[in-house]
Amino acid sequence: MQFIYARTRVTACVAVALTFSCHTIAAEDNLKDIEHISVHADKLFRDTTAISPTTRISAKELSAINLLTSEDAVAYEPNVVIRRRYVGDPNGTLGIRGSGMFQTARSLVFADGLPLHYLLQTRWSGAPRWSLVGPDEIASAEVIYGPFSAEYSGNAMGGVVNITTRAPEKSRVVLQGSSFAQQYDVLGTDDTFSGNRLFVSYEDKFDDLGIFLSYNRLDNDSHPMTNYSLSANAAEDLRASGISGFIDGVNDEGEEVIYIGDSGAERSVSELLKGKFIYDLGFAELRGTVAYETRTRDENDKRNYLRDASGNVFWGAGNRNFEQRSQERESLLIGVGISGELSRSWHYDIYATDFDLQKDREIRSGLNPQDPAFGNRNGRLTEYQGTGWNTLDIKAGTETLWGDDAMRLSVGIAADRYQLGIAPSNIDALTGTFISNRAQSRGETRTQSVFAQYGWAFNPHWDLALGLRWEKWETRDGLFDDTVVPQRSLSGFSPKFSLAYMPNEQWRIRYSLAKALRFPISEELYRNEDATTNIIVSDPNLNAEDGIFHNLSFERLSENGLVRVNLFKDLIDDTIYFQRGAINDNGTNVIVTTFLAIDQVDTQGAELIVQQSNISNLPLSVRFNLSYTDAIIEQNNANTAIEGNRLPRIPQWRANAIVSYQLNDTVDLNASARYASNSFGQLDNLDTGSNVFGAIDDYVFVNVRSNWQVNNSLRLSVGIDNLLDELAYVAHPWPSRTFFLEARYVFEGR
Repeated sequence: MQFIYARTRVTACVAVALTFSCHTIAAEDNLKDIEHISVHADKLFRDTTAISPTTRISAKELSAINLLTSEDAVAYEPNVVIRRRYVGDPNGTLGIRGSGMFQTARSLVFADGLPLHYLLQTRWSGAPRWSLVGPDEIASAEVIYGPFSAEYSGNAMGGVVNITTRAPEKSRVVLQGSSFAQQYDVLGTDDTFSGNRLFVSYEDKFDDLGIFLSYNRLDNDSHPMTNYSLSANAAEDLRASGISGFIDGVNDEGEEVIYIGDSGAERSVSELLKGKFIYDLGFAELRGTVAYETRTRDENDKRNYLRDASGNVFWGAGNRNFEQRSQERESLLIGVGISGELSRSWHYDIYATDFDLQKDREIRSGLNPQDPAFGNRNGRLTEYQGTGWNTLDIKAGTETLWGDDAMRLSVGIAADRYQLGIAPSNIDALTGTFISNRAQSRGETRTQSVFAQYGWAFNPHWDLALGLRWEKWETRDGLFDDTVVPQRSLSGFSPKFSLAYMPNEQWRIRYSLAKALRFPISEELYRNEDATTNIIVSDPNLNAEDGIFHNLSFERLSENGLVRVNLFKDLIDDTIYFQRGAINDNGTNVIVTTFLAIDQVDTQGAELIVQQSNISNLPLSVRFNLSYTDAIIEQNNANTAIEGNRLPRIPQWRANAIVSYQLNDTVDLNASARYASNSFGQLDNLDTGSNVFGAIDDYVFVNVRSNWQVNNSLRLSVGIDNLLDELAYVAHPWPSRTFFLEARYVFEGR
């Protein structure tokens, strides 16, 4: 093991040893009146959610929506967008505020302290590993907006999602099954696509030991994700050759095209085995989590619309699109931690994680096996090797500093290492045997950080918070093909400030100001790819994104809810963004993707949040939010033509609502809706088309659900997503009207 991680492991061991030593000494001093405690890390550092705009949703509230995967838990939160193309999509990217859904390195996602964010790649490949949490595990989920707390790194520029799972308290077995289906009728496809989910868990508490074991299996055939097209000029040549079956249309830039096929169903099967363990030592709490996931994806049913004069499938146009694709992936995530008391007022938390991408292989066939030319083009194998991460966080905090209940302090140190290795090769399409290597990409980033967050309620009506984070970032072992990338290091401070005024118990007004640095991730630095029609060029000299963030919050609390308004403004220099262009290489259209820095992006916006229960003394509750975000490219010296344009994949308007009514003691009725205005997919903002593949459409998805608690053990649920069957695209099409059936049986012992 290399030096940095060896060092962090030693640090963890020393810290744990010191913890036990301190309590041994305390015992020897006859300090036997220390109360029996159970400390969870998410309870130690309340300052983070006090100075940052934060929303929270409970498991009870989540029962109002069709919760099939864990990312659904935050899909209705303010100014959040989840790009989940279908149930079970591994590419469910997350966007918060002015950080778009493809700027995945600007959001952090944790489950009980375990990092689910994937700070190795960006765009769709950088989606959080949501599937490492079963939806039935979730006790609550919160979204923390912006990098206003020193507790989190600059990767929190958009925000942080914290998922808290259920802690075992007694003997309990849960059996849950879900089935869902949609009728999809778009272009040349008219078919039913369906899936199912099975969840089984066992939990128990044996004196001081709590265990939770679970199995989650999700199997789904998606609707077609991609529509294949040719320029409208190709239609005349096809007609002249007696070819028919293509569909006239337009693309996302409004140009006339013909659609010649689609990707067909993508079958995705994931299986998650998970174990969680909590052991209460009295003076401390030990925690451990092991999550092992296997996933397969197959795209082997591609549809070619073209037919020759005899009615046979015609493969002579755009045939490369119809290649088959399959993927196998195995992931192992391990987390261990200890929380406890350092003294009567000081608490600590130590947590270490290890993620290992044990296997990730994707095979592309080059051409479709039904194509007469199959075998004339090489297939392609892409493997991830030596890919994963290690993290260590050591934190301590007190709500009573120097004996003063008005002051608080939290401090911490952290270290992480992220490794990415991509090894593509050419293979024989017929036999799958190796032919030759393609250019490999490899590299590693490491970060060490120290933070302190101080708070002082210097007056019953005023509260001040000051924070400072220092980070050192470095790269190692960068390689593209035979080219070694020189090592680099950067460091910097990120100060934080927050001031709150509380005129009475109902009103809270808070202004927060923060600086944050977001350092480049491995893919942005090292990923290079030279395929026939797709070239990716990284930049190992990228600087950190450097931003200043403001937030002004007004909140009024009532007996049964709250109303909150957030006004925010972000100014970010050197925004790292993938920029795409097309070149013509001897008659072949080649898409070139590069990772470049946009000199300055300014974002401003507002959020309205309303939460209310027991409306008019009825069993009626509402969660509603409306947000406006305007992210503008103010300066881009590399291409001044895009100055004044909107940053892609950030809707200006978003709104969400969940309405729940308890019909009687056993039945509830729920309705929900998600709205987003349209946005651009490209930096040039020329993709103004709508309701076509490639467009980022506006949408209103109305969903309904009802739960019937048949008895203490059995619950039956029915639901519909996209009730109005609205057709909309997020480059890929969203699902059409989808029906859900669910049964959940809970057996509780002692």
